[in-house]
Amino acid sequence: MKNILFLFLALTTAINAQQNQDSNSNNSVKLTGTIIDANTQNPLEFATLIIQDVNNPQYISGGISNKNGKFSINDLPKGEYNIKIEYISYKTYHLKNLKLQKSKNIGSIKLELDVEELNEVELIAEKTTVELRLDKKIYNVGKDLTLNGGSASDVLNNIPSVSVDPEGSISLRGNNNVKILINGKPSTLSGISPEALKQMPVSTIQKVEVITNPSSKYSSSGTAGILNIILRKSKKSGFNGSITTTIKDPEYYKVGLALGLKKKLFNIFSNITYTDRERPGYSLFYNDFFDTNNTNIGFENEYRSLDRNYKNITVNAGIELLLNKTSSITNSMAYTKASGLNYTGIDLNNFNAVSNTTINRNRNTEEDSDEENIRYSLNYKRKFNLKGHILSADYQFSRSYELEDRAINEVILDNNNIGLFEKAITDDHQISQLAQVDYTLPFGKDYSSKLEIGYRGVFDDYKIDYAEGSIVNSQFFKNNTYSNNLVYRQDVNAGYLQFAQGFNKLTASLGIRVEHTDVSVLLTNLNTKDAKSYINWFPSMFLSYEFTNTEKISLNYSKRIKRPTAGNLNPFPNRVSKTNLFYGNPNLDPMFTNSFEFNYLNKWDKITFNGALFYSKTEDVIHNVLIETGETIVITNNSNTISTPVIAKTKRNIAEEDRFGLDATFTYVPIKKWRFSLNLFMYKQNLTGKYAYADTNNQMVNVNFNANQFRWTTSFSAKLPLPYDVNFQTNYYYIGADNNSQTKTKALDRLDFAFSKTILKNKASISIGVTDIFNAYRRYSTTNLDSSTSYNELQSDQRNLRATLTYKFN
Repeated sequence: MKNILFLFLALTTAINAQQNQDSNSNNSVKLTGTIIDANTQNPLEFATLIIQDVNNPQYISGGISNKNGKFSINDLPKGEYNIKIEYISYKTYHLKNLKLQKSKNIGSIKLELDVEELNEVELIAEKTTVELRLDKKIYNVGKDLTLNGGSASDVLNNIPSVSVDPEGSISLRGNNNVKILINGKPSTLSGISPEALKQMPVSTIQKVEVITNPSSKYSSSGTAGILNIILRKSKKSGFNGSITTTIKDPEYYKVGLALGLKKKLFNIFSNITYTDRERPGYSLFYNDFFDTNNTNIGFENEYRSLDRNYKNITVNAGIELLLNKTSSITNSMAYTKASGLNYTGIDLNNFNAVSNTTINRNRNTEEDSDEENIRYSLNYKRKFNLKGHILSADYQFSRSYELEDRAINEVILDNNNIGLFEKAITDDHQISQLAQVDYTLPFGKDYSSKLEIGYRGVFDDYKIDYAEGSIVNSQFFKNNTYSNNLVYRQDVNAGYLQFAQGFNKLTASLGIRVEHTDVSVLLTNLNTKDAKSYINWFPSMFLSYEFTNTEKISLNYSKRIKRPTAGNLNPFPNRVSKTNLFYGNPNLDPMFTNSFEFNYLNKWDKITFNGALFYSKTEDVIHNVLIETGETIVITNNSNTISTPVIAKTKRNIAEEDRFGLDATFTYVPIKKWRFSLNLFMYKQNLTGKYAYADTNNQMVNVNFNANQFRWTTSFSAKLPLPYDVNFQTNYYYIGADNNSQTKTKALDRLDFAFSKTILKNKASISIGVTDIFNAYRRYSTTNLDSSTSYNELQSDQRNLRATLTYKFN
């Protein structure tokens, strides 16, 4: 609280100092105004003003417009000036012989699109890869060479402050409770396997917004923040499109086609992508087992080879209809059809206390999967006469199903290959609907006040039918103990109210959001039903101050929630391995986070800096825990018998967590087409908690789950031109070690690079790149429990070499 009070006093002092400076300036004037698009009336941010003294041409001043299109040039000597305003792909605006004897507001300046020069500008302009704002970072995908031919998962891994580990889990500032949105709306990608992101081609993504501390206008889900993936929608006039093909080693083939047609009254956009890929990998476990006297009683080594093949086709299409100058309706559809054949070969070798071999086994799993997703979206938008006066309404329906058929064959070696044949079938269905209305009303002098109000309802239905059993004489016998049907429903109705007020260079925003949640979990096999209903309030507060158009600070606060997903509530285990299981916990409660941030942004001539100090406090933390169930797997081979304890991973509300950290991004552009970017975030984590459980022998086990650690992660990107018009880019990532009371995970790093060149008179481009040059992006961890120690390695994706060819027409 003292730190927050200090920041508030510092902000107030800065405001007063600036106001005194303005009032004491008698020999100078101030020039203000607003820059907007002549057609849409939308404000243009970062438009450039060049001001030249008519009588003294060597005197040149200027500035840039802010997010509302407004500019303010202070301390101009009284005199006569020529003014030039420039913005990429717009015609340059000239205002000559403007006499300034006192401060003046020249009103709204309307810039018109330069259609003849638009294509040329798009080819030669160096669009900023990362746009730094006070409230979010915007990552533009198009100019990143290392992403050509990649997926949404690759895009997220390239974003400052975002990390994707070898398992595909996404974290923001070291916190994996991230909410993923598609075009600002919830998607079936939220809360399911990271594999869905690996199937989403990068060619369909325009940009990603990173919002670390969202206001009350946004959904409260995701205690770490929001990653909003914006899909491409062509805005070029007439008919246009592109074809992209990618090949990789290991085996990977992809072809994509994007088409667009824009006329005066409508805009049609579409893309289709087909992918066929192999994903080899491996994991291993070295397990040591101990008795109650901490004496070693044996070892088990488990090696898994992962050979996965995926084929999928993705189609996105839509049409935007312009009803009139102020209203539009957009219909869009997304469809994905995927199939996979995954083979997991497990070699299990057991040893006694003196390291002599006892039993060797092979446990092989062949999984055949089919998946289908379809999403329909309807959007209506009405822009009223006043700038920023907008009404929008959305409806979204999505349906998905996934069928996994796993055949498991376990063989004891050196004993006539005695075998055990099992089967597990998972039939997963999901239907999700969204209804949303948002209304924004600017009012007051110069429309410096703004009121936002809205409603959002999200209604999710899941059905997970899981059947497990054995195969005898080619006939499947279901095991009712491990089989079940889970029916899950969650309805969240939310309303928000937000008010913002501008005071010259100070902007304040206050918001409140209320959400009513109904959730039910029905386990038909056990005939049990858990239902919860709760109402939560989520306030937010934002203060920002602009010293100049290039230097800004902000202080903000918000409250967020993380609700358990259907998979985390399902108590029935995945038994790919008999001794290393995962199952959910139907008794999970949501966790809540109070988050504070102080941001500073400054743009110099060639350097841009964006820094944030952040603090968060989370209650009822949902955390992965490892449990020694007390159950053992007994196997006999001739005279040898082994008894292997079963270790399960599950979820628990076990702790409270405090995080305090720094997130800083530096961008340096020494000359045109040269760009260097460095991101560094570090935090201090204090996790306090404990949990107790009863094993299968009804013995109570108490575990402390405290963690007090310092973590840091960094990424570096360099982009520069080479001879013969070749562009080069390299990215380096480092993720620091992560430790808690049970598991210690080592640091890991990765280096990528790519080359690109335009050909065929700038109609096509070819790029060649390598991901994970040293093939080192793998996880190393050690887990210590009361009766066992386990060392684990995992490499989900290997180093790959790729080539991508893109051809654009019209």
